[in-house]
Amino acid sequence: MAVTVSKAGPYYTGSSSISFSSLRSNFRAQVKRTSSGESESFNSDTSSISASDLLRTTRNTNTNPVVPNATENANIVTSRSDWSASHFRDSIKFYYVILPSGDTVENFDIDSQSWNSNLSKNVNKVAFIDGTCGSNDVTSPAATFNATSYNFTIKVDGNILGAGGRGGGQTGAPAISGENGGDALSVSTTGNNVVVDVTSNGKIYGGGGGGEKGKTGANGTAGLCRETTRVQSGCQQGNTTNCPGGWNQYGSGNWCCEWKRGCNANIWWKDCERYYSTAAGLGGAGGNGGPGRGYNYQSGSLAGAGGSDGTSGGGCDSTSGETGETGGSGGDWATDGTGTNNSGSGGSPGRAISGSNYIVTGTINSSTVKGAYNP
Repeated sequence: MAVTVSKAGPYYTGSSSISFSSLRSNFRAQVKRTSSGESESFNSDTSSISASDLLRTTRNTNTNPVVPNATENANIVTSRSDWSASHFRDSIKFYYVILPSGDTVENFDIDSQSWNSNLSKNVNKVAFIDGTCGSNDVTSPAATFNATSYNFTIKVDGNILGAGGRGGGQTGAPAISGENGGDALSVSTTGNNVVVDVTSNGKIYGGGGGGEKGKTGANGTAGLCRETTRVQSGCQQGNTTNCPGGWNQYGSGNWCCEWKRGCNANIWWKDCERYYSTAAGLGGAGGNGGPGRGYNYQSGSLAGAGGSDGTSGGGCDSTSGETGETGGSGGDWATDGTGTNNSGSGGSPGRAISGSNYIVTGTINSSTVKGAYNP
């Protein structure tokens, strides 16, 4: 990560001369730079200027101070009686931090960069996001700004991409419900005039929610088996042989040659039967939900997995279990994951911008901002 610092200044380094015309050019008729160094109009006032116009402004509610309060401007006085042009040595008008195009950083902490203690001062500051900020974790935004600041702009000409939620049933995700998508940019600040400015090339995309795990397939029906056997013994008066335990006699049974009459078929018998159930086939497991689109899953199918086949029944007209339901599809950028007939839900989408006390300007459309963005 090659984050760089740039300034409108420092002016009047070394022993360079300091004139009122140059002070007017640098502090009143100044232009604000873009991330690549080009100028963009900020203030084109070229009217005459005096020492009283060139006092350092410390009021934080001033959104466009002629001479801003900055660490670099500490020598510039706030009272006309003490004013001297020499106080402007090494002074600045704007302060910039730049994430260059082509660079990628995960979980970019904007306020922890090298602001030289200027965040809480009224000097206009810009964080240029020209590269890519991403997150692989839905609990951590791709970029965050969490500080008291005044006159601070996050200018997005690159990409800030939240993490996509995992599908239900996936490792680390809830057992059934899809995981919620992650936020792209979090701005939680106290202060004044904190702005997120999106260019036509910028992308601030919340992550998609994961799909819900499919419902387990219905179990089959149990079967009922019948088994028979014959118990028998020699024919004799008073024989008391019965069906085994758990078996019942059916039919007349007990047939025998009459005792006392000689007979060659001396057989005494009973026909017995029993019934028992066989197991139903078990329903197959539902398929895992599909992943949500995010920095961690920028391409590939969002579809959920197919369910598993049910098991076979245990015979005797038992039936097999049904195939498990296909998992729900993951959501595209900043879109809900799809639900199924299971008991959970698809994951909710991440926000493009979350937090408080900021405004959003620039080119805002379905190509530049995906997800909720208002405080």
